[in-house]
Amino acid sequence: ASTVAAASSSAGHRLLASVSSAAAAADVTKSTTVPWPGDGPLDDRVGIFVCRCFIYMCSMGQWFFFHAKNCVSDLRNGSVVRVGCIRIPEYLCAWKGWASLLLTVFLALMMCMEPILHCAPTGGAIFTEHCPEGEQLLFPYSIMAMGAMLLYFLLLSDLSVFSTRVSAYALVCSRLISEVFLFLVGLCFLVLAFACGVSALEQSDPNFAGIDKSALQLIMLTFGMFSGTHYDQ
Repeated sequence: ASTVAAASSSAGHRLLASVSSAAAAADVTKSTTVPWPGDGPLDDRVGIFVCRCFIYMCSMGQWFFFHAKNCVSDLRNGSVVRVGCIRIPEYLCAWKGWASLLLTVFLALMMCMEPILHCAPTGGAIFTEHCPEGEQLLFPYSIMAMGAMLLYFLLLSDLSVFSTRVSAYALVCSRLISEVFLFLVGLCFLVLAFACGVSALEQSDPNFAGIDKSALQLIMLTFGMFSGTHYDQ
């Protein structure tokens, strides 16, 4: 009975964490992808500000608590792993551990670069992102938001455990990632080799004028994107 209760508690915690990640991902989507060229209506600016407050206070706060608790627990129990000359808590060896830590870093950087906070002291429109200080941070902020978005969806893949079929598919895909990586390494090596060879060849085709252009055309040829209709003339 205790084993069943523990399993149920673990499943409930996992479901709650996944639902929280889904809500945070929806908030990130809402608050970072609204295409306003200017300030936009006040209602939308307030909505974006509320969504970002939820992200920083609830989502980032939850992950800070999660990492602090697990880090202290592993250090007390001596569950550390040596990586080179550095010892790290054991929970970071799992993909969810390092992915959530990286997500926490991205969220912290987003809060530090938040354009709304940097525009607040300027006395412009309320909750605006468009001021000299905020405009300088929009692009780096968008990079952090993109990274956080990808990590949120990566953590959402943990929901696959609730379906045996989806879980089996995800397990097979995870085992094949290393094989796909090896294939890409081999492909890059062959493309570079033939690109260098074609560049050394005496020819006047502008599509293969140089190593970079030759490599691009060879990659397009590999994925069936190369059009050779002009060679029929």
